[in-house]
Amino acid sequence: MRSTLFCLAAVMGSTLYAWTPAPVRSDAAAVVDATSGDLDDQQGELRVTLDGTTRRLPRLAIPSFLTSGGDATLDETARTVADVLWQDINFEREFQMISQQTAAMIPPASAESLPYATWSQAGADEVLVGSVEFVDDTVMVEVRVMNVARKISTFGKRYSCSAKSLRLCAHTISDEVHKERFGLDGVARTKLAFTSDRDGERLVGTIEERSIKEIYIADYDGHGQRRVTVRGSLNLSPAWAPDSRSITYQSHKSGFVDIYIQQLYEIGLTRPAHGTDQAQNFLPKFSPDGTRLVFASSRDGNWEIYTVKVDGTDLRRLTSNRADDGAPTWSPNGAQIAFTSDRTGSNQIYIMSADGGPAEKVTSEPRKADRPTWALDYIAFSAEVPGGTEIKKVVLGTRQTIQLTEGAGSNESPTVAPNGRHIAFVTTRWGKEQIAVIDADGRNVRRITTAGNNRYPSWSNR
Repeated sequence: MRSTLFCLAAVMGSTLYAWTPAPVRSDAAAVVDATSGDLDDQQGELRVTLDGTTRRLPRLAIPSFLTSGGDATLDETARTVADVLWQDINFEREFQMISQQTAAMIPPASAESLPYATWSQAGADEVLVGSVEFVDDTVMVEVRVMNVARKISTFGKRYSCSAKSLRLCAHTISDEVHKERFGLDGVARTKLAFTSDRDGERLVGTIEERSIKEIYIADYDGHGQRRVTVRGSLNLSPAWAPDSRSITYQSHKSGFVDIYIQQLYEIGLTRPAHGTDQAQNFLPKFSPDGTRLVFASSRDGNWEIYTVKVDGTDLRRLTSNRADDGAPTWSPNGAQIAFTSDRTGSNQIYIMSADGGPAEKVTSEPRKADRPTWALDYIAFSAEVPGGTEIKKVVLGTRQTIQLTEGAGSNESPTVAPNGRHIAFVTTRWGKEQIAVIDADGRNVRRITTAGNNRYPSWSNR
């Protein structure tokens, strides 16, 4: 993408834009002394990528970003952007990253004077060269990805960032590199919502003295965790609107369980399902176009699946079965709904049209399946196993079931990243209930939360 870009940093309340400079060519040979030491011990590695193909990933180095003037604040700003960018690009596994320790052994240089011979000996196919400067109250970041063999620029842009949103600046660069180089929608600018009891508040007047649970949001990598509800009750199972400007969740605030829609950047709270103590509503999810919610309700005396418009009109019942139906979720195109039902004796995952009608069973777990979440070509879910639960996925084209977690605590409540390449889930592998992220091929578990107990993760669309 070579056009001018404008990106709204809604959460931080700041703007960020980028322009594309002309590609840089350097035909002059750069002759420098070779850096000693073992720079990379995995230069010939072949990997099975997330799409199932096998290829050698291009090896990318990100040396220290260039600054001028000896300003300590500017130097720290440059380190922050470079470090976050390295982590963001590494997360998607489209590049084989040269370690930051190896990159630090080679003096940073501009794109025009890059020591190509040294970088070639270090095993780099490409080098991301960055520079940072202050212009009034703005942080200007320029990046160029230089091909070592061809000595040309394959990506180049300049970004204007707020000093308060340096991580967003790096996230944007990462997403744009992935989009331009691989046609991949990265998730560095996406967010996670979840429930937490980390503040230690208790419900008064209850026999159990249960913990108050509020809704929090964070960046995809766990940074910037902040509370977005102050309900003083049990607030569970958040789900993002498609525009990521509001969330829906279930709450006990009214004395019974009902679902709410809360605006994140303006004042607004609604109860579209109009629950009562006899019509309790659970586990809402926005439709992909943002016009409807799907949820489970006891309003007709049995747990069934319903949809309703976000303004509270046009309530529709989709299932009618003596068994309990719950945990609904939309397909990415909004045409179908997956849900759980024990209509065959144990809880399994079913698929039906978004208008209701016959349901097809897609799992046959020996025990129970729960909390489906739909990616483009698979449905992730939690499955009960001896001693706990594990995260599995069923591939929709073949109905093959693949287990993704194993043996480390109990793992449940998956939510899929918008590009389908990663899954956030709840795990007890570190003691308390925490949010973690795993790649969709079962690799690379990363811890997201550390404080309190955290449940019900939901991955935003943007």
